Amino acid sequence: MVVDGSGSITASEWATIKEAIARAVNATLPHDGSIELTVVQFGYSPSKGFARTEISPVVVDGGNYASIAKKIMAMPKGDSGTPIPHGVFLGWKEIRNSPNFFTAGRQVINLATDELPNVRNYNATADLDGNGKYEARDDVIAVVNEAVDQGLDELDVEGIGVSESSREWLKSWAVHPQPGILAPPFTKPGWIRIVSSSAEFANTMGQKFEAITGVYSLWAPTLEGALAAGLLTVGLTSVLSSLAGVVNNPESFPSGSFAQKVRDLFPDTLKEWLQNFISSRRKLVVEQKDRPIFILTKTEAISFAAALSILTFAFSYAKAGSLDEMLPIIPFVLATSILIEFVKSLAVELVARSQGVWSEYRLWYFGLTTFLFSSLAFKAPFSSPSRVCHHSPRFTSRSQGLVAVTGIAVVLVFAAFFYGLLVEGFSLIGNMGVVMCLTMAFFDSIPIPPMNGKDIYDWGKFLWIAVFTATFSLYLLSLLTF
Repeated sequence: MVVDGSGSITASEWATIKEAIARAVNATLPHDGSIELTVVQFGYSPSKGFARTEISPVVVDGGNYASIAKKIMAMPKGDSGTPIPHGVFLGWKEIRNSPNFFTAGRQVINLATDELPNVRNYNATADLDGNGKYEARDDVIAVVNEAVDQGLDELDVEGIGVSESSREWLKSWAVHPQPGILAPPFTKPGWIRIVSSSAEFANTMGQKFEAITGVYSLWAPTLEGALAAGLLTVGLTSVLSSLAGVVNNPESFPSGSFAQKVRDLFPDTLKEWLQNFISSRRKLVVEQKDRPIFILTKTEAISFAAALSILTFAFSYAKAGSLDEMLPIIPFVLATSILIEFVKSLAVELVARSQGVWSEYRLWYFGLTTFLFSSLAFKAPFSSPSRVCHHSPRFTSRSQGLVAVTGIAVVLVFAAFFYGLLVEGFSLIGNMGVVMCLTMAFFDSIPIPPMNGKDIYDWGKFLWIAVFTATFSLYLLSLLTF
């Protein structure tokens, strides 16, 4: 890291910057010995050498990361111009002279500055950016070119409140490899990110480290958020399920006459909606078709597209919380959603059709609403935006239970697969996959109609106890672990 400590950075801004770097070292950088960190500050006066090493190259591990963070917090601030050429030159020198340097490794410089260079180190002997001047900007280009020749793989820039013209110069001439890009999203090495202030720099520090290292901090909904989302979804579903029972079958209640009076109070449109609600996961809404299972109907294709979009948005927002932080992780979450949702529904449809039941994928509007609300309100996606609808007079409690168990079994297998990816270092897709799968599995085991858990309960109570206990335990474990 090559950090601006020049006179234009105030003492309070410097404190914010230091705290952000220290926090990222504590919470975001991997502590497994895979990263060597160096911190260089530029902005000192000529008598102090324009730039100096604040943290010499050190391999970050579980035994020293806290002490590294403390040293970062103790860094004094410079007080002079903006000698970026000196800072980048010293940063590369430290990397190049480290005993851990090897060209097959990945060498990255991250430059943070609030303005363009204005102090020369005279490495440049030509007008490299073609603006008709020999100046500090040319020195930056010369230093970066020399470092690239010696093994520098990537140079990224964080511009703290820089102007549009400064941003374009840094993007076109300082970052490597070219062409440079604006971030986020961090689609390739060689990016510049513009933050409006030191506070925004601090808020996005962890995301930057994640983008550079490719190692993402683990996430799961908070216990409080998950509890609130679960109580809301289950409570609302229970109430609607009870009301639907009054409407559909008032004589089954202990006081049938009272239930009938309650039923008579409901308008016909509400009665119809409640009837549809209680049967919304397995009502006869699709027609039998003679077509291969791998060929989606038009309605299924639209439903898949909508459900995948909702799943991707909900889990991306729950993890990130802002649009800027969502953008880099959306491709990972989308890929995870496609894999889980498509294979799960395909397996459910295969099993259903093996029982002589035609099945199709559909949006579930009540579940979609509660899913989005739990995501936005509690950052804990819970419920399901979709369902598989069935058409067959032969859809028995056994076949219903078998289909429900199949859906849960598939996502649990996927949870194991994504956990393997997580262990192997694919932290973002592994983490999101595990949380997504265990959320789906637990939700689908809740025994309240029209959730799938009721089908399992009706098929076999001991089987339901085993499934519910397993899914709830795994979901709770993911919340406590991540």
